Amino acid sequence: MKKLLLLLLIMPVLGTGYLNAQKLSKNSAFDILMKWEGKWKNNAVFEESVWITESVEIRGTTEANLILSNNYLEIMVYNDNASKYIICYDQMSSQFNRWEFKSDGSNTFWTGKWNKSENTMTWSFIDFSNSGISGKIIENFKSDEMIKTRIIMKDKSGKSLLRINSTKEKT
Repeated sequence: MKKLLLLLLIMPVLGTGYLNAQKLSKNSAFDILMKWEGKWKNNAVFEESVWITESVEIRGTTEANLILSNNYLEIMVYNDNASKYIICYDQMSSQFNRWEFKSDGSNTFWTGKWNKSENTMTWSFIDFSNSGISGKIIENFKSDEMIKTRIIMKDKSGKSLLRINSTKEKT
């Protein structure tokens, strides 16, 4: 079970907010989605936590392309397993939506807020199972060529289940 949960959570690191909602125009949302477009080399360090018994490093690649009249970003992540993410901006909720589909048949859903001044997207895990797990993915765009990502997952009592630090570099 831990391995399945780990696989569900690994993919955001190797693939692709501000807490106050902000309305974005279609062009502004497009500009944000463009930040992920291209080919990337990924490096992730999984810190020791409840789900990870000892620190481990994983490498992989990512390809991201805009699809469907540039309204969606399709991201393919390749490492030991393949994953596909679909990201879009939802005008009604003033947030980004992120669906993640794994090669094992599992999927997750996240909502994101963009912080323009910090050039950061913060994703919040949506726990449809009501298990009490909370999660954040914080992607900081250091430049057009580098994204630093931090993932933190906690159980309902606040205990750290997973901590990951990763770097994506454009190839």
